[in-house]
Amino acid sequence: MPQSALAPDDNAREELAARLMAIPALLALIAALTELLWRGSGIAHTPGAWLAVAATAALFLGALLTGALRPGGFRTFLTVMLLVGGLLTILCAWFLESGLVMAAVAVMLVAWLIFILIAR
Repeated sequence: MPQSALAPDDNAREELAARLMAIPALLALIAALTELLWRGSGIAHTPGAWLAVAATAALFLGALLTGALRPGGFRTFLTVMLLVGGLLTILCAWFLESGLVMAAVAVMLVAWLIFILIAR
């Protein structure tokens, strides 16, 4: 059996872990959009709020794509970029004082760790 071929149950487990990673990323995206559009947030329509929306959208799409890819170099690259993007998004949310975005991305990073432990 080639090394890149996975048993169906292993592949399904990795896909499920990646989907679980996408759920908090989606919640972070919704929170960032709320912060962007709600005038009472204090950061409405600022470049930082737009950055948070773009970063959480990239995390969400990256998590979905990670679940759809087979093991290999590109999925490894994308998985590392999810870690880097998640940490930088937490930093961005820290500066914007957006606790919901920080919490949701932190939960996504815990799900990222679970994905790494399953996929290794």
